[in-house]
Amino acid sequence: MNRKPPRNGTKKEILNTLLVDGNALFKTGFNGASGVYNRDAIHVGGIYQFITVLRKLLTENLYHQVYVFWDGTFSGKLRYDFYPDYKSARGKDFINGSHPVDESEVNQKIRISKYLEELFIRQIKDEIVESDDYIAYYCKTKKEHEAVTICTNDRDMAQLINRGIRIYFCDPQIKNYVTVANFNQYFKYHRENAALVKSIIGDNSDSIRGIKRLGEPTLLKTFPEITERKVTLEEILIKADRLQNERLESKKKPLAVLTNIINGITTTKPDENGNSEDLVMGMDFYDRNWKLVNLSEPLMTETGLERLEEYLDAPLNPEGRSIKNAYTLIKQDGIDHIIGENRFTDYLVPFKKIMERELKKIIN
Repeated sequence: MNRKPPRNGTKKEILNTLLVDGNALFKTGFNGASGVYNRDAIHVGGIYQFITVLRKLLTENLYHQVYVFWDGTFSGKLRYDFYPDYKSARGKDFINGSHPVDESEVNQKIRISKYLEELFIRQIKDEIVESDDYIAYYCKTKKEHEAVTICTNDRDMAQLINRGIRIYFCDPQIKNYVTVANFNQYFKYHRENAALVKSIIGDNSDSIRGIKRLGEPTLLKTFPEITERKVTLEEILIKADRLQNERLESKKKPLAVLTNIINGITTTKPDENGNSEDLVMGMDFYDRNWKLVNLSEPLMTETGLERLEEYLDAPLNPEGRSIKNAYTLIKQDGIDHIIGENRFTDYLVPFKKIMERELKKIIN
């Protein structure tokens, strides 16, 4: 697939853009505010937290444009096609499109989408392309004088942090902006090794198996250079081989974990009894995992790419949209009493600047 060149800005002023991982932000709020109910005893924590976090971000910084990316029914299929175990622990069915659902979760996501429509927040969703890849593609092609803030709880995206790109991690363990400057306050490895580390140790949340018996602490202890500078896979393999040979020359027993690294040994998917077998893959293991986790080459479809490029700057239809309608939704969902009378009238004020900018695009 041909990659389009970076979009060129026409002005030297900094353009601030907010990219929101919709599913990640919603899931964090839905689970984190599990005890938030309205007057009718209906759970609305997902809605309240989503809008509240977005409000916080808009209050703290002036953004010229905001995009919320959602996963579709088959989002992730591009990875599933060459790695059928992808996200298998979540019960996602990439053939029929079915997966375990919570009715409250579904309903709240629908309502959030309505809020965002009224507030002129752009939403992009593709049935196959994952929101991670959309965000990664946007970062890869951002304008020269554009500063990007990503909102997510997905630590895989840490690999996107660069000059002009920061992440607001909305999960409770961080709940802060992570930049090039403070990266090592939150992660134990050098930021340019984020994808490399994940490709070696795997990712349980996505059912991506890593090298057998190798976790992040052991990896960093064995290869401390990963914490200090950018490292290549070739360096890791060469050093692993050297360390193993030194042990053998000293009449020491070879380390199983070094053998696993050198030979690309992982395990098969556990059977119904939880049993798995060793799988010797060699470089195929590293090639596969790199393709799965590396966001410097986002997995896109031509259709998904066209949809993104067409929608990025196209004027939004203002008909029927208003901040008044958003306040009505808040009352309908019974969130007004959670917000409180003192905050209610000003609650959506931070969204006004985005609405004004979008309306200017229509006028111009």
